[in-house]
Amino acid sequence: MQQVRSHTDASIRSARIALITLTAINLLNYLDRYLIAGIVVPLKDALGATDADIGLLTSIFLLVYMAASPVFGILARRMSRTLILAAGILIWSVATMGSGLVNTLTQLFIMRAIVGIGEAAYTTVGPALLVDHYSPSRRPVALSIFYAAIPVGSALSYIASGLIVNAWGWREVFLAGGVPGIALAIVCLKLKDPPHGQSDDVVEANTNAATHTTSNARMLNNIKSMVKPLLASRNFVLATAGYVAFTFAFGALAVWMPYYLQSVRGWSVASSTTTFGIVLVTTGFVGTIAGGSIAKRLGGGSEACLKLCGICMAIAVPSSIVALYCTADWQVIVGLALASAFSFATQGPVNAVILNAVSAQLRPFAIGASVLLIHLFGDVPSPWLVGIISDSGIGMSTAMGLIPIAMAISAAIWFVAGKSLPQNR
Repeated sequence: MQQVRSHTDASIRSARIALITLTAINLLNYLDRYLIAGIVVPLKDALGATDADIGLLTSIFLLVYMAASPVFGILARRMSRTLILAAGILIWSVATMGSGLVNTLTQLFIMRAIVGIGEAAYTTVGPALLVDHYSPSRRPVALSIFYAAIPVGSALSYIASGLIVNAWGWREVFLAGGVPGIALAIVCLKLKDPPHGQSDDVVEANTNAATHTTSNARMLNNIKSMVKPLLASRNFVLATAGYVAFTFAFGALAVWMPYYLQSVRGWSVASSTTTFGIVLVTTGFVGTIAGGSIAKRLGGGSEACLKLCGICMAIAVPSSIVALYCTADWQVIVGLALASAFSFATQGPVNAVILNAVSAQLRPFAIGASVLLIHLFGDVPSPWLVGIISDSGIGMSTAMGLIPIAMAISAAIWFVAGKSLPQNR
């Protein structure tokens, strides 16, 4: 009895350490990802970039990121996941520091592409490693904590980049952003890498084991046999479809909102990045945690999670319109706060649906595939499209109208998907 209790206590400690460490790294991940959004004006002045170029910088990063993600999903089936994570963190950190040493726009494109490789390793493997520490009923909350790092890291990126660029310059923004990752890469090697599916329900785990006994070798050598279960999973397809539209909207908002506040609203660089960062970190964090908690109270099933996501995005649509097109500064802030809170409330639930839609062995590949799809059709094109529309003479204000449209599409897909799924799946 004492031995069982000791084993349980050790598992709980291991799960908590994994959650804290992986969430901290995820925070750094998003801090790095949005450094450019806070220094658009200095970059345009220093490197002669246009709005389309700035949007393309994000798109190039995401193209490499999404292309590499399924590759790391496959490698995670054969290699130590903690080793993959540590290597990915080290790659993106060194490339971020290298971004501060470039002299041409082409060199910056190359550095951001390398950052995409490193981030793909972490984003693909991290969530799958985390859920193997938690039972299915506890995953929405654990994933919500993990994904709460998105608004916090993004916000810190806007705030830090705005302060650092004003004090020293845009190069120092990249140099400072890369240093913490080197230490976290070493910490990551100390994490426990549990067996795939360790914390799944007994029935599910046994079923998965039987399935993989007969098909595991073939799946390792045949990508088609790994893709087929994803396409056959209605939960995976519908969750990812709504996630594509969400990512399209948030990708454009994250890259362009500080610059929009500067160019259209007349805010300073410091006030736009700091205000946007503070709104994002407070409301995004609260929204993410609340979304996971509500999903758990609703039972954590795919049907409940997807309907919750649909309702949240339906509220985010008018909120984003207020943020973009109302005139008073307080209206902009309130609209941003509501849009951020309800958008981020979807992160834990939708990722729980994706991870629970497939067997334990397929989870890293499922995350990699969803990453590829949401970025290929989401925030790879959206920042670039907004930049092109802005450069065309139509203006940034009109271009940003793509954001509430994409949010509405996401809301419709998720809500209809949730209503059409069986209960508690």
